[in-house]
Amino acid sequence: MGGSVRPTMAFPSAPSALWIVSLLTVLFTAVVHSDNVGDDDPLQPMTSDETVSVGGTVTLTCKVAESDNSSLQWSNTAQQTLYFGEKRALRDNRIQLHRSTPTELSITIADVLLSDEGEYTCSIFTMPVRTARATVTVLGVPDKPQISGFETPVRDGETVTLTCTSTGSKPPARLRWYKGKEEVEGRPDVVESVPDEPTYNVSSELTLEVSASDNNVPITCVVDHPSLAPEDKRSEQALQVLYSPRVHISPDEMLPIEGQKFSLRCFGKANPEPHDFSWERKGEELPPLARADGDVLSFSMLNKSDNGVYICRADNGIGKGMEEYTLQVQDPTDPDSPDTSFPSLVSPTSSSSPSPTSLPSSFPLDIFQGSGSDITDFLPTSLPDSSLPVAVDSTTFSPPPFPTTTLSNALFPDLTFTPTPSSPSIPPPTAPSSLSPLTPSVSIQLNGVYTSTDDTRNSTDTTAMSTSSGVDHAVIGGVVAVIVFILLCLLIVLGRYLIRHKGTYLTHEAKGSDDAPDADTAIINAEGGHSGAEDKKEYFI
Repeated sequence: MGGSVRPTMAFPSAPSALWIVSLLTVLFTAVVHSDNVGDDDPLQPMTSDETVSVGGTVTLTCKVAESDNSSLQWSNTAQQTLYFGEKRALRDNRIQLHRSTPTELSITIADVLLSDEGEYTCSIFTMPVRTARATVTVLGVPDKPQISGFETPVRDGETVTLTCTSTGSKPPARLRWYKGKEEVEGRPDVVESVPDEPTYNVSSELTLEVSASDNNVPITCVVDHPSLAPEDKRSEQALQVLYSPRVHISPDEMLPIEGQKFSLRCFGKANPEPHDFSWERKGEELPPLARADGDVLSFSMLNKSDNGVYICRADNGIGKGMEEYTLQVQDPTDPDSPDTSFPSLVSPTSSSSPSPTSLPSSFPLDIFQGSGSDITDFLPTSLPDSSLPVAVDSTTFSPPPFPTTTLSNALFPDLTFTPTPSSPSIPPPTAPSSLSPLTPSVSIQLNGVYTSTDDTRNSTDTTAMSTSSGVDHAVIGGVVAVIVFILLCLLIVLGRYLIRHKGTYLTHEAKGSDDAPDADTAIINAEGGHSGAEDKKEYFI
């Protein structure tokens, strides 16, 4: 009778399983203890990782906390000994000893190459030998970027694509674009590895639609990389945009005055500069006295017939531009003209229809300096010829926006001024019905400026000269009085002088000379005799 055999699985007995768990626990404890001992081992060397750029210098340092007179050693990535204590083992002049003590060994590697990258080992020959590793990372410095794609100028409104390329970077560099001082976004960088080298080539593109305002604007490509300072390597390309002229007309004088010379100059901003200019007057031919010479239109003598709209056209071969200028010739007597003569302060007015008087912009400010008064303070309240009616209206006169003052009667003694400066107006006297009111002419000089009113009745009226003739008579009278006073003083002084030196001088020299036969006897017989002669004295006053 046949039967089947059931397979069975053998399990360890309970004592065997317990033995295995105990063994694993011992091993784990030994490993942890070994690590703790290594961390606290004073003979364990210590190093640090370093990063350096190609061509730079890196320093590798290995230290121990304590020394047992064992030597320290540095080995390169190929496990070739570089230095054993103070002794050089590898003949490479780029590698030099920096410091060697019982607890430290430092070396330097100059002119670092990309092939110098890797792990370097520091060892101390104790029992057992202890080691530590330092990783050296070498950065590939990117080359200066190059911009291409812009060989010839482009026209206004066209599109241009620029390409920036940088080679030799490790890790790959990042490229940034600037238009002027503003950063612009280009296409994502394209990174390509260099065959048989651990470096990369990076490129980026920028597409722009240019306009006239972009002419001469610099486009800059900047390389960002850990081995470089910010914006250390960059390239710049100025855009060259061709555009038609932008025209502007500039006059040589701001105010064209009839009878004067005048010219207009046409400026054309363009690339290239405009070389052809033309002038015309809208709807008409150029005036006979106007002469067009390139970008200048000149007038030898302006006339009101020259008024109109003048057009300048400029051409640079790329396109044409134009600008208009409206010429409005001013009258020489226009108050707005800088050459206008000084107008009358008081205009001839009628009592029935007064007209306002305005001050021109060139009115001298210094004649109004002082307390506030209006223009009527400068006019006489009565005129010598009272038979003529006078009409002066000041109610429509607006006081000037600067301080004014009242003239003193001492300057013009024959003129009667209004006593109160606040008087708003001078009421006109009543005119006879048979005469129309007219204003006589009065001329007054104020700080060298003459103001006058028009005499529409008679320009030779003697009343117009009463003011100046009165002043002249007063001056002449004063001079005559001074002369008379001087003459009187001279006469008094002369009289006193003559009185003091005129009279009879009385002496006693001749007393007794009547009976004397000669002069000697007369002297002897004189009163007092000889003694009297000796005492004779004469006094002259």
